[in-house]
Amino acid sequence: MKRRLLLAAVGWLLAASLSACHRIESKDSAAEGNGTTTPRPTQTNSGDTLRIFMWSDYIDPEVVGQFEKQNGVNVVIDTYESNESMLAKLQGGGASYDLANPSNYVIQTMVRAKLLQPLQKNLLKNFGNVSAGFLNPNFDPDNTYSVPYQFAATGLGYNDARFKPAAESWNLIFGPQDHIKFALLDDPREVIGAALKYLGYSVNSGKVEELRAARDLLRQTVKKKGFESFSGGPEIRNKLLAGSIDLGQIYVGDLLQGAAENGHLHVFLPREGTTISTDTLVILRGSPNPALARKFIDFVLEPKVSAAISNYTYYGNPNAKAQPYLDPFLKSQKAFNPTPEDFSSGRVEFINELPAGNAARLYDRIWTELKSR
Repeated sequence: MKRRLLLAAVGWLLAASLSACHRIESKDSAAEGNGTTTPRPTQTNSGDTLRIFMWSDYIDPEVVGQFEKQNGVNVVIDTYESNESMLAKLQGGGASYDLANPSNYVIQTMVRAKLLQPLQKNLLKNFGNVSAGFLNPNFDPDNTYSVPYQFAATGLGYNDARFKPAAESWNLIFGPQDHIKFALLDDPREVIGAALKYLGYSVNSGKVEELRAARDLLRQTVKKKGFESFSGGPEIRNKLLAGSIDLGQIYVGDLLQGAAENGHLHVFLPREGTTISTDTLVILRGSPNPALARKFIDFVLEPKVSAAISNYTYYGNPNAKAQPYLDPFLKSQKAFNPTPEDFSSGRVEFINELPAGNAARLYDRIWTELKSR
């Protein structure tokens, strides 16, 4: 079942800003970790209970119901809106979950905190369905602890009724022109990462000279007459729908939710390269039912199930065998699925955890200066 948005370019209520990990807030999402399910499972089974801690509005309720029915179990889903709140809840020991849904750049933090148990992927008969670009990632070598669930690439969106880009390039924002009205994401890793990519550097650079170059570029960028705001993904999408900006840095899934209803909206991955983040499924060290957790992961890796999730969320799908079952609209969008060459060339680059020390402090300083302009 696909989630359909009721869109109107003018007068549509602004959606809540995305969290640091690019997720859309559910209209009826549960308070974080309060024991309420989102979506609400049927709770009619009498078998074991699987407890999942994940981003709100991030799985098709029909998928949850199907797993419950097939296995004679209950699924309870508590939700959160940021990796930080998820970590605080788990580290505080205030709840006992089987599975969590962290983004890639906090996996190592969770490993060091001894929050995870090995995945034992040899027990997952569907692990071979994972696309090559998501195997053996540097944030989790050999996929010891995590399986990719959905991903979010970042691109530039536009409304062709107002603006048609001359090239698919960050130069539209970072170049010398000052007539283009644009918005940037309210996210330091995305904004600084885009500047680094435009300059030919890694989005995860910790080199002082490269970060200074990115800082200088961004200083000039936010001084432009065309710079409109730092905003969340849904807000940028709505500004594009309303025709109030020409270009918006945006998570591809957010833009596609609008493009499904308005054919004037488009998104591209800039030719210089861009960022990508992956949300994963992990089994928690204190899981009361790790075998059932592993069974759920294997279920999600089934091609039709994985496709149903993407058809509901509009986020990228890391399952190679799910591709034939994706909504034709999603498959028609070039930015929805980066190619293997995009990954191997480094054009699409994962946002990684920054090393402790000077690099993290430099990012904080750059962002603080930009936001206080």
